[in-house]
Amino acid sequence: MIKLQPCDVLIFVQEGHDISSVIGRWGIGRYGHAAMYMGNAFGLVPVMIESTGGGVEIHSLQRSTGRLVKVMRPWLVTYDPDKRGLLIETAIEIASDPQSYYDFLGVVKNCLPRVLKEKFPFLPIPPQYQRDSAMICSELVAEIYWRSGFEVLPRDVVPLPGDFESSPILQDMGEGRMFDIVVP
Repeated sequence: MIKLQPCDVLIFVQEGHDISSVIGRWGIGRYGHAAMYMGNAFGLVPVMIESTGGGVEIHSLQRSTGRLVKVMRPWLVTYDPDKRGLLIETAIEIASDPQSYYDFLGVVKNCLPRVLKEKFPFLPIPPQYQRDSAMICSELVAEIYWRSGFEVLPRDVVPLPGDFESSPILQDMGEGRMFDIVVP
């Protein structure tokens, strides 16, 4: 059983057998979504921040109950409340910005060229990535860390959920279903 800590990165496993899950696993790998656990709001409700079709939101973990997730813990901030506080403040700042919305166009502009170049290296597709206020899920999590001064992932390539596995500042805490993961 995994006990979540604020600022843990949650990478959601694509388990479905539908065509979009199968294509997603082929394209970007085992992980199809990323979010960050923020702690307990008002000391009661465990919340996370994520970017979905509805935009950048902070909401209850309850929305993800039952989903299989890998927990990646930032070892640099685990024991430093000031660094954790900075990450949480940055997350709130991004979620409060009306320009922070889901980047549907970025999936086509940034993710698709990256995936195609990785799958078919002989294709003359120049991967390009420009950061802006619109973010896909994994880009949001990386952006929270980047704005807080932590090099969680390289900044020159659009981050995908599975990229967090190779982050130099995150350690793998294991996998579990959201109802098996304990929140303080």
